[in-house]
Amino acid sequence: MTQRTQLHRFVAAVAGLTLLAAACGSDDPGPAASPAVTSTPTDVTTTVPIGDAPGEGGWIDGEPKWLDSGAVDGDVAVAADSGAAPTGREVAEESFAESDVEAPMPVEPDGGIGDGAEPLPIEEPPIDDPGLTTPLRAGSVDDNADFGGFLAYLERIAGLGIATRDLDPTGRSIITVVDDAGLPVPGVAIEVAAGDELITLRTTADGTVRFHPAFYGMPTDGVAEFGIAFADAELVPVAAGENITMVAPSADIASPVPLDVLFLLDATGSMGDEIDRLKQTIDTVAERVAALDPAPDVRFAMTLYRDEGDAFVTANYDFTGDIGEFQAALADVIADGGGDYPEALDEGLADALAKPAWRDPAAAVQLIFVVADAPPQINRQLETPYTASIRNAIERGIKIFPVASSESDDQAEAVFRQLAQATGAPFVFLSNGAAGAATGESTDITSTDYEELALDELVVRLIAEELSDLQRDGQGPVTVPTTVAVPTTNPEGQ
Repeated sequence: MTQRTQLHRFVAAVAGLTLLAAACGSDDPGPAASPAVTSTPTDVTTTVPIGDAPGEGGWIDGEPKWLDSGAVDGDVAVAADSGAAPTGREVAEESFAESDVEAPMPVEPDGGIGDGAEPLPIEEPPIDDPGLTTPLRAGSVDDNADFGGFLAYLERIAGLGIATRDLDPTGRSIITVVDDAGLPVPGVAIEVAAGDELITLRTTADGTVRFHPAFYGMPTDGVAEFGIAFADAELVPVAAGENITMVAPSADIASPVPLDVLFLLDATGSMGDEIDRLKQTIDTVAERVAALDPAPDVRFAMTLYRDEGDAFVTANYDFTGDIGEFQAALADVIADGGGDYPEALDEGLADALAKPAWRDPAAAVQLIFVVADAPPQINRQLETPYTASIRNAIERGIKIFPVASSESDDQAEAVFRQLAQATGAPFVFLSNGAAGAATGESTDITSTDYEELALDELVVRLIAEELSDLQRDGQGPVTVPTTVAVPTTNPEGQ
């Protein structure tokens, strides 16, 4: 039997080329109406909800216990008779009560203060760090645009003894799917056959997906050949490292475009210096994404992670289209715990992909923003390491945008760039965090490699670019409402 005949036997037809066939409106509690997906992804180690749960917000399995000891600086205790952990707001209120700031006098039910005097206005505690009012600024680089440079970077840091989980990107092939007019066709399920392996991938909003044979233990010597097909198209042989463009029927894109955005946040104590500013940034992002023109049918979700031995390892807030509800949950988040430098990023990413109610990957643009300052515990043996989650995301067409925060080191940067490159996203990093630019000492990123923007401006721009790939003739690009003009710079040094 010839290799081509073997490949034909392993390539299955895939239904669902009509991407985004129907929106799942944020005010509609029903599941998205979308084509059935007949292929089964391989090597996926987490449960993938596909269009069968609308997501209604709220903490999955209940709001987490925020503090290990029930205290802020040892002063805030959980009420002995409640048996429950305090909410983020209760902790903040108790912290205010125990601070050195003079609290306002209590107001009686009749509006007075007990002696008939006028009530005093409530004053906020003073801000000790003026930087908390300064917007975070960030830059980004696309390692797929300079793939050779990325491979050289990985080789160099490995030579320095900087370890990551094994995720060899050599032999990468970019598969681009367009229609007869040359427009990208997102959400297409593509199957790759190699020997006895059958791997399902899905194109993202720009109509591309990256196949990394080494991710699946396959050869990358340039001689190895794989078969790629979708729907009833003829099998196309592709060599390792070869890019290919395929033509498919035009996508029927829903209006408004369904958009699921999940924020995966490191909620350990080392993030405390920036967590409040990050809350403000994410608040602004949520509001501005909802105000894009044309506006998407956007939902937000949140997964938090700390580490083993903390008050929680992971906590998940389900998707909701209620921006105010999401912002209120985000306001409750408290940074605490962590212990050693690495954190439970593996577990957090696995939860982010499995627990919230994502919509059908053939019917929604799906993005994850990882905001963190530390690498995962790469020596920990897990059922779902981050390498398996990366394959899961590629197979579902989910892009992962890491946002490196202050104190990120070489190992953190390398892992974050693995997440971004594999899923087709840029690597984002703070350029003015509490400890300076959030790149490692051995980075190859220089100040001339990126444009610096306010972090919320950059994140909204990245989301708008994803949506613009779905615009068709006469629609024009997605436009971002202007708030405050922010000059761009290329700062000196790192």
